[in-house]
Amino acid sequence: MRVGVRTGISALLAALLLLFCAVPAFAAEEGNVDAATRISDIASVLRDPAGRLLAVSKYGDTKQYPENSAAAITAAAEAGADMVYVYVRKTADNYFILMADENLSRMCVDELGNVMDRNVAEVGYHELSTCHLRDGTGNLHEPITEYTVPTLSEAVTAAKESGVLLLLDGAWDFRDEVYEQLGTEGTLGNVVFLARGDRGEVTDWMQSKAQMPLVISSYSGNVIFSAKSMVSRTLSAGAVGTLLASSNAYGVVFGGSVMSEFPDTGRGVIDMTDPALCGDREDNYIGYNDVTERGYSVIITNNITELCEYYSRVSTQETRLSTALAEAQQVDVTLCSTESANALKDAIAAARDALSAPASENSLMQANYALQLAVSGLTNRTEDSGGSTVTAGRVIAVIAVVAALVILEIVVMRVRRKKLEKRKRDRARRREREKQQQDE
Repeated sequence: MRVGVRTGISALLAALLLLFCAVPAFAAEEGNVDAATRISDIASVLRDPAGRLLAVSKYGDTKQYPENSAAAITAAAEAGADMVYVYVRKTADNYFILMADENLSRMCVDELGNVMDRNVAEVGYHELSTCHLRDGTGNLHEPITEYTVPTLSEAVTAAKESGVLLLLDGAWDFRDEVYEQLGTEGTLGNVVFLARGDRGEVTDWMQSKAQMPLVISSYSGNVIFSAKSMVSRTLSAGAVGTLLASSNAYGVVFGGSVMSEFPDTGRGVIDMTDPALCGDREDNYIGYNDVTERGYSVIITNNITELCEYYSRVSTQETRLSTALAEAQQVDVTLCSTESANALKDAIAAARDALSAPASENSLMQANYALQLAVSGLTNRTEDSGGSTVTAGRVIAVIAVVAALVILEIVVMRVRRKKLEKRKRDRARRREREKQQQDE
């Protein structure tokens, strides 16, 4: 009996042990599924010109970790980023690594803490992997961290596990090699190529690939024909968006002619991290609101938390406008004046337009205000003494009837006058004839 009890207890403990061991593995697998689902969702939204606003963290969360580090990528994802912009370079022994500058001195120190004043292309990865990154955006005032320079594969893995896409700048110089490596590793769907070539080069490269990668083309300048051509040709060839840049606050890339190319074909992308790239606008909610109103729907930022907070407010305003629109569409305007009914009709159309594509916080608030104003305007009716509603249409009808009566009266009076005048003439003629007869 005791042996049986001991055997049962042992079996129970073994089962519990297996269960506890399985739980972390299951949780990790479930987390990966969630991350994969999120990446798939972000890619689908990126392909949709009318999809929600997308947030891109430049070099990751540099307020907590070194730029372009795997930890910075993970932290940016946790802060709410949809994509992380990174810069790819190639080492002397053909490894792809993340580093913004060609020279390593700003970010890297060697094992002894000495500044690495060498170019990436002059250093092999084995040597580079022993170096450490300075915190944040580097330079001598930033402390040395435990983090090292990641390879592109390590960065993609960090992004994949965190549920974000990587936007690859610099990879265009080695596009075929990077494409082949990512294809071999099965991670081509986890990145977006930032194509910094001319429109023909970008178009030809995309169309040459059996598996079309996600591509964002790029244009910088103020020539309207060149900007429109870059956008239309690359988007029609399969690019999901175009990164536009200008130092001129009123440059063509901020005007309606160029931005009109986007609504049905792709995404307008803007980099707010450098005033020279966004018309001297600031990387804050004022700048976000301005460029979003102009038609940009993918924003690259150094302030990922502030941008995500702005997007959250935009989402709130979208919900409020949707609710107000649903209520406005139920209003019966049958007995309303034509003017107020038309005002509501216009406000409803404007609200629908605002909700049909990414919109700024201000434009959504304005559409909501106009809608509520139009609805409240319908209640401002003037009633006559009998209690019936006096509308503009009815007033016009009354005026028309009165005018008709006046005209009719004028016509009748003229007819009467003519008859009287005829009678007078007839009488005068009779008298004249009678006088002539008497004279004879």
